[in-house]
Amino acid sequence: MTLDQVGAGDIFSLAWLPSSQTIFIGCQNTSLQWFSFESDGIARADSLDATLSTSSGTSTPSASAGPRQAHKFFDSYPRFERKPADLLARNSGTKTGRGSPDSGHSDDVPSAMQLNIPAVNVIDPAHYGYIYCMTALTATGDGITRLATGSGDESIKLWKCLPNGPEFEHEFSFDRGAILTIVAKGDNIYAGCQDGCVKVLDLETKTLIRTIIVEEGIDVISISLFNSDLFTCSANGSVKRWSASFDCIASWNAHSGIALSSIVTQREQGFYLVTGGNDSSIRVWDCVPSTRTISQELQYSPCIGPTATDVLTYALTKFVSIPSVSSVPSHKEDCRQTAIWLRKCLGQLGARTSLLPTGEGNNPLVLATFNGTVGEHRKPRVLFYGHYDVIPAPRDGWNSEPFTLTGKNGYLYGRGATDNKGPILAVACAAADLLSRRALGLDLVMLIEGEEECGSIGFRETVQKHKDDIGEIDAILVSNSTWITDDRPCITYGLRGVIHCNIEITSQLPALHSGVEGGGIVEPMVDMVKLLAALTDDRNRVLIPEFYDAVRVKSDEEKELYDLLSQITQKPASSLVARWREPSLTIHTIEISGPKNATVIPGSVKAQVSLRIVPDQDLQTIIKSLSDYLRTTYAGFKSPNQIQIAVDHSADWWLGNLDDTWFKALESAIQDEWGVEPLRIREGGSIPSVPWLEKEFGCHALHLPMGQGSDQAHLPNERISIINLNKGKSVVERFLSKTAAEGFLSYTKDQPSS
Repeated sequence: MTLDQVGAGDIFSLAWLPSSQTIFIGCQNTSLQWFSFESDGIARADSLDATLSTSSGTSTPSASAGPRQAHKFFDSYPRFERKPADLLARNSGTKTGRGSPDSGHSDDVPSAMQLNIPAVNVIDPAHYGYIYCMTALTATGDGITRLATGSGDESIKLWKCLPNGPEFEHEFSFDRGAILTIVAKGDNIYAGCQDGCVKVLDLETKTLIRTIIVEEGIDVISISLFNSDLFTCSANGSVKRWSASFDCIASWNAHSGIALSSIVTQREQGFYLVTGGNDSSIRVWDCVPSTRTISQELQYSPCIGPTATDVLTYALTKFVSIPSVSSVPSHKEDCRQTAIWLRKCLGQLGARTSLLPTGEGNNPLVLATFNGTVGEHRKPRVLFYGHYDVIPAPRDGWNSEPFTLTGKNGYLYGRGATDNKGPILAVACAAADLLSRRALGLDLVMLIEGEEECGSIGFRETVQKHKDDIGEIDAILVSNSTWITDDRPCITYGLRGVIHCNIEITSQLPALHSGVEGGGIVEPMVDMVKLLAALTDDRNRVLIPEFYDAVRVKSDEEKELYDLLSQITQKPASSLVARWREPSLTIHTIEISGPKNATVIPGSVKAQVSLRIVPDQDLQTIIKSLSDYLRTTYAGFKSPNQIQIAVDHSADWWLGNLDDTWFKALESAIQDEWGVEPLRIREGGSIPSVPWLEKEFGCHALHLPMGQGSDQAHLPNERISIINLNKGKSVVERFLSKTAAEGFLSYTKDQPSS
């Protein structure tokens, strides 16, 4: 089949869709055209030509109508500062060979089919530039195959391939020159750009996840994939190989001219990279498989093994093995792979899943919904909140590899085992077991974030944006803490709030020598020490005016509870009260500028302090009171030094409703599973998302701690008891069954209150 046309200009790209027997054509006149061998028909002709439509929909004259004339638009290039690489590839000394259009051996040309593309099979314009490349994307969960097209207008467009033709779905816009080549694998698109970079796109979240700088200013002409590795071919003839974590692991000069094309192929047991250049050569290179990273192995392997008898432990082994450390930039790709793996795992367990982008450079949310059995009454809907990111795990202090789940004496050791990967999978497996027995009578919506250890960046905005996808929520379940002891189950009903404040005092002077300037200036360090000392008295009570006025008075019932907890823990009740239900102030760090030695007067001093707040203190009132008190106190020093105060993070307190029907259902489920009434406890720490989710969805939150008090969360040798993990799963099953009972939602849902 030959394609000979004028009105559509040069044919830059083709894509074949076997499922519908359709060929897609990217044209120089910016049109996207297609021909279906099933629906459009095939006409054999002696002309041996195929024709494309012009923008008006009429057939383009074939080459037999006369010699092709130069066109003022199609045969000229846009006035870029730098011309596209394919212009440089047009060699004036074209060689002709047997069977080529210019060889004169037309009698050797085999018979071809003429394809008359109907006018309705044209989208003009599909882009605002030449359509340099395209690729077909395999069908996803919705069963629809898609087409991706790249253009000189610096954009990539996604098209749904429907029976009546492509339908525009989404556009990625960039500022790095024309898109010259595209390949796709799984949920990722790799796009080679005119300005020497490769854009890596996530189809699920429709976001840019990485920009690979191949070589500044050198066009990326061709891309090929080999397993999880990427080969890039550039206009200077170089070829580079990139690992799954986007590190360059090999680079060589493949051609003396432009490396125009590439493909990875297999012959017998070997794999080869084949490249073609404008130096009149085709070269073949051995492809030696590289070692995949753990996260890549998990991405392409099943989440739940076909022979795994303990799905929960098996999945947790894989989950823990990915170092999803959100605070370390080098683990950014690991975090993304963790989200991809978790979405895949929850999907295998029976949930409807998706990834929600939280902004460029941030880790996505995993949204998974286990849909319960449809009945006559409205199903309750429970939202489970958790996080897949973890804190760093330096090897020092660990008795095993932090990111290898290790079993010992009935415990599973590994970073994230108890905070929060173990509880996440326990909840998911509970829903999956109920689902498999057709016993899930409610909808469980799992919302798992990847930035909790870094302040939940982008979480609130993303939840609000996708609130319709999450749907109406009747209760919120959290499992992100531990028991107070190792041998008595608990239920958490309170968290303190937090206010983090940064203070800086500066003299506007460089570091000075104390032997020269000491006593002659007002030192910032002295000011800072005096200011910090003014925050508390000798009994460690906060001196901010009216700080304690709104603190809720302890009830008789609470006093009895703390006495009971004191007996069980062998700790004074006053200690528990101070840690859980009373506000506090902590000075975290003091940093100085300049050389840190004993003879230097620093020019500036920084300090970090935090306040923990409790019911019924108002968050904004306390923030203002803290700032006002610091400024007023400092003004009293009459110091010439300058002060800056900034509150960079805050979270409200949370107190559960002990009379709430949902709380009583969870408490009952714990007692039924463990055979003992759970202890009602509070936490001195904060989980910012919990009170916010309550207010956002207008319902109560519940907190189920699964691990023991000795689980070492955030510390070396973090662990979770296998018994606690499995019984935690059973508690969730019982809770979901109780709350799915007919008539459970008959009560009036109150606004969150304490």
